[in-house]
Amino acid sequence: MNLQAVGDSLAATREGLEVAGFSLQVAERNGRLSLTIGANEGACEECLVPKSLFLQMVRDEIAAAGEKVDGIDVVYPVDQKSV
Repeated sequence: MNLQAVGDSLAATREGLEVAGFSLQVAERNGRLSLTIGANEGACEECLVPKSLFLQMVRDEIAAAGEKVDGIDVVYPVDQKSV
């Protein structure tokens, strides 16, 4: 996986998230693409689309750029909160 190219292919997703008050971190962990979404102050964490829809959108965006990713893990802001 070319992490830089994959990250570049997600520019539209990153921009959309930033407009809504979120950030997107792209990394590779154990051969899988790891996408971590952070919430800036005032962002509506409950307003994010369901993960299944987000994953499909990301897969389509990556494929349209001609990149191949074997697996994708997504971490939403609510997943990062301690109980």
